[in-house]
Amino acid sequence: MINSWFTLQKCANVFDGLYRGAVLERCVTFRKNELWLVFREHKPLLIHLGTPFQYCLTAREPLSLRRESVRIFPAAEGSIVESVRIFPAERVLRFSMTHGGALFLIFLSNRGNIAYMQDNITEFFKKRIRIDAQLLQENPAPEYTSLEEDPRFSPYWKRNIAAVLGTKEYPRILEILQNSAGAELNGRFVLLPQDAVFDPQRFYANYRKFLTGFLQESGFREEYGRLEGRITSELEHLQRQLGSIRKEKDLERRAEEYRYFADTLNACRHLLQAHAESFEIPEMYRNPDFPAAVPLRSDSDVQKNIDRYYERSRQLMTQIENGQKRREQLLQAYRILETAYGAFQKINHYRDLQAWNKDHEGLLKEGAAAGENHERRPYREFLLDGWRIRVGKSAKDNEELTFKFAAKTDLWLHVRHGTGSHVILKRDGKKQPPVKVLNYAAALAARFSEQKHSGLVTVVCTERKYVSKIKGAGPGKVRYQFERDILAEPASTDL
Repeated sequence: MINSWFTLQKCANVFDGLYRGAVLERCVTFRKNELWLVFREHKPLLIHLGTPFQYCLTAREPLSLRRESVRIFPAAEGSIVESVRIFPAERVLRFSMTHGGALFLIFLSNRGNIAYMQDNITEFFKKRIRIDAQLLQENPAPEYTSLEEDPRFSPYWKRNIAAVLGTKEYPRILEILQNSAGAELNGRFVLLPQDAVFDPQRFYANYRKFLTGFLQESGFREEYGRLEGRITSELEHLQRQLGSIRKEKDLERRAEEYRYFADTLNACRHLLQAHAESFEIPEMYRNPDFPAAVPLRSDSDVQKNIDRYYERSRQLMTQIENGQKRREQLLQAYRILETAYGAFQKINHYRDLQAWNKDHEGLLKEGAAAGENHERRPYREFLLDGWRIRVGKSAKDNEELTFKFAAKTDLWLHVRHGTGSHVILKRDGKKQPPVKVLNYAAALAARFSEQKHSGLVTVVCTERKYVSKIKGAGPGKVRYQFERDILAEPASTDL
């Protein structure tokens, strides 16, 4: 009932007390479906006409008129509010001005708009929505005798109001609604019965609390997705850095080889010929793990060749030590971020998201610097026991995920019968994933498919290298082979 006539009636009474005598300095908009009324020495008023519902709400702070704002209704500037009231049978709030003009806030389903009328000239905020001029004419208050004939109640509330208010008596229903300060009920703002005397300020406090809480939660997913993109991007960045550090075993063998060359040349220096390009190691000094000949620089003397191999061996050992330190640092950073991501994935509410942000401030330094310019990822990512599972977001994203973001040895999953997201289980150099991880990946494939409401779903699994595009088919259409079937229960819908 956030847009019910009775709720808007109470809002009109509150705004009449707040803005009567206020000077309207400017009407501006910053974004589609929203208009700000900026008053002199009074709080600005926001009128929102888009999803998830229409509402009007006073701002807590003065409004900064940025350059990107668009000026609306310039003829209304400087007007003084004479009164604010709602039409008797329509969800239309009228701000009457002392110079004869009027501002109308029209809260109609799919036809919400704002109009300014002066000297029989009417301007509309939303140009493409047609409003019958008769709607802006205030008619006498009609008399209603029953709930069924009262147009101020929607069909939904005519069916359910008795269950919510506990009475079917029309006069009693009106009395409850007129005296109620409102409260949240099953995600709706409802005018419930109350024992206390009606207080407009208490009503507006409840109205504001519901609106701000609901809007925070509705913005939760957008903020959550933005943060998730930054986290997964940083995890990938750390993995790339780890992969760029050469394996110590390879470097150790090279260091040992150079050390062996230097020691052998030093022991056999009397056998070396001037300006030779290589030295064949005598049988007694040979090591089966290393080459039988030592490459030499013909323009260098014996000692310089020996020193060169000793120096290269020392450099590699230093590189190994630095690499080990760097790898430990990266692994530690990865474990910390992975643990934080695990906690992040359990978040379901905006307040918990804010708390997580506060607890992990500075964790995503690189992501923070990138800000809103973060590259969009064509997948959602899930973590389980250190294994990364990626789920495509759309048909086009599925194709990009499979053929751009997946390695040939990664596991590819998809529901066998029907459409759904491509799922990639990243192996990251590991062997076969545990059964628990594989089953979870299959459950995600089932969850993000048209069979998500089924009890058990057949999911195919194969290596990415056995998946190929179908020539001439639409995005995400592929063929696969060497697959195996996994019976999976769709993952939780809370994902």
